[in-house]
Amino acid sequence: MYRRFLILGVIVLIGLFRACVERFYPGENEMKTGTLVINAHLTNVPGEQVIEISRSAPLIYPSFDPVSGCLAEVIREDGELRIFSESEPGYYRAELDASFLLSGSAFMLHVITPGGKEYESAFDKLRPVPAIDSLYYLLETNSFASESDSVSGIRFYLDFTFDDEDYEYIRWDLTETYEFHNRDDLEYYFLDMDHWMKPVPDTSIYTICYISNELFEIHSMSLRSLDFGNYIKKPFSFVPDDPREQKLHHKYGLLVKQYSLGQEAFYYWNELKKNTGEQGSLFDRQPAMLKSNIRNVNDETERVLGFFSMAGLTEKRAFAIKPEGLDLNPYEDQCFVMPKYGEEYNTVPYFRPGGYYPHDPPPIFITWPRLMPWLPPMLTNKACVDCREYKNSTDIQPDFW
Repeated sequence: MYRRFLILGVIVLIGLFRACVERFYPGENEMKTGTLVINAHLTNVPGEQVIEISRSAPLIYPSFDPVSGCLAEVIREDGELRIFSESEPGYYRAELDASFLLSGSAFMLHVITPGGKEYESAFDKLRPVPAIDSLYYLLETNSFASESDSVSGIRFYLDFTFDDEDYEYIRWDLTETYEFHNRDDLEYYFLDMDHWMKPVPDTSIYTICYISNELFEIHSMSLRSLDFGNYIKKPFSFVPDDPREQKLHHKYGLLVKQYSLGQEAFYYWNELKKNTGEQGSLFDRQPAMLKSNIRNVNDETERVLGFFSMAGLTEKRAFAIKPEGLDLNPYEDQCFVMPKYGEEYNTVPYFRPGGYYPHDPPPIFITWPRLMPWLPPMLTNKACVDCREYKNSTDIQPDFW
């Protein structure tokens, strides 16, 4: 009898455990497919600025569903306005000059859809933004389950001066760029579409590229509880020294954009941070339906997604060039052997230039060390021949590099 109760108890616990980790989906009334989504985050920087207007897509199959043919305009509190013209489906652009973007002024968004529905936002004040005094990095070691799992790397920090009561809330956006090198000591060949093995032309080999990624972790803080003075060592994300990524092996750059926000926008980005933060805990909060400051003028019950904000913006970029104190030795197995094709593909010493080999699907890329031609050739991937194949990669050196 005891054993039966024990088994029953285990089954109940398993059921509760599965219930705890069940994926959360907002109810039909909270998130309907086709809900209007307006994202308009404008700054004090003169130049082209963008408003996105779309319809929500299912959470399981997210996509951008543009709304075309809208009237979109931003109106200053004194009645001065700028119209945003549609440049591509769902994207509306306008050139905003300094005479329109007056610090201390309040602005609102006004949108009319092709169906005649009218939407407007609350007014949002354009606030000044504190200057970034310095942006720098320090060496760090992150430890996980044990010391053997520790990883060395760097972390960037930022200093700024808080000397104006109009600096209420701050948010930071981060973009990384780093130099990536493919091995230059390998010979590259490929099986063409007719299965003949040929050398890869020099014009198709790219060994140095530049990879840029937006870092989606949201950083923000309230200044309301701070005294005037210097704020130092605001920490950003840790950059690990991973030899396969090579982020720190040559040159790494971090661009920090610093925004000055109002209270509503600050809470909006904080909720967004909670929704996009790290997952995995059994007790993670269910995602919040972010409150918008945009409404249907004639129907207060209609839910609108997205947000309108005006923000002061300043930015700074810093670099880490082969940081001292890290193991920057190259990853020896980079671009050597692709086991996914099967063992028989990786031990084929009979591969030789000019031969015909009926392996599918072509093209197949093959390599071996230039200084050790007696070794058997091995399969590799196209990105090892052309580093532009890596995500967000280009062979064109950025102007700021």
